[in-house]
Amino acid sequence: MSAEPPPEGRRRRRSAVWIVLLAGLAVLAVVGIVTTRRGGDKTPTSTAPTQIRLTVPEGMRREDVAALVQQKTGLPGAAYLAATAPSVRGKRLAGAGRPTSLEGFLFPDTYFVDKTTTVADIVNRQLAAYRQNVGGVDMRAAAAKNLTPFDVLTIASMVEREVQVPSERPIVAGIIYNRLHRRMRLDIDATVQYAVGSWRPLTAKDLTVDSPYNTRRFPGLPPGPIASPGLASIQAAAHPKANDYLYYVARNDGSGRHYFATNQEQFLQLQEKARANGGG
Repeated sequence: MSAEPPPEGRRRRRSAVWIVLLAGLAVLAVVGIVTTRRGGDKTPTSTAPTQIRLTVPEGMRREDVAALVQQKTGLPGAAYLAATAPSVRGKRLAGAGRPTSLEGFLFPDTYFVDKTTTVADIVNRQLAAYRQNVGGVDMRAAAAKNLTPFDVLTIASMVEREVQVPSERPIVAGIIYNRLHRRMRLDIDATVQYAVGSWRPLTAKDLTVDSPYNTRRFPGLPPGPIASPGLASIQAAAHPKANDYLYYVARNDGSGRHYFATNQEQFLQLQEKARANGGG
């Protein structure tokens, strides 16, 4: 049997034990900090708000963006539509004589949203992005054709919806200019889709809808943009490629490209060719 140590020895032993325990706790704390920094501990190390990436593609109308905003951020789509509805603000941007919606001015881009972001914040950022991007576009060529910046934006929105291949944007913009110069109806299906409220394929009944946006019925430009175009389409609308074409036909071969025609006879022939392609 061991003899009981004297009181002084017991105190020294207890002190030694406490030192070892404290040293061990310090090591565990350091390991915990390092593990947290390396991602081992899921406990948040920052109080910064979590950001959501909101990407608005080119060619969306206000209703499309409203649905996207609600889906991605949880903010009410109805509030987005209200914030972008016809207003004095839209009238000022368009240079129009009537309250105008913000259609066309809601620049497509990627925006970062957190829990403090409001619908008004998103709209303001889109308008700021529009001003920043479009401010550098030279509108003098369009002005020489008696077209306003709002007219250019309207043409750009049609180009955005009608054209998939980038190199064709200035060609189609040139065709729109040509038809306007000749006082021909534009006959652009995307404007009719906007009028009926859906990007779905059109029916014969759709083509007769009584709307100023229906360029199958009414000559000239529609009252305003039918979607928010990207910068490339705006540049194409401001600087169209000079050509003699008056018509374009989707090739229907899976390429997203078009055939171009200078007269109606050639246009009808190309329509038959496109139908024969059968969708690629």
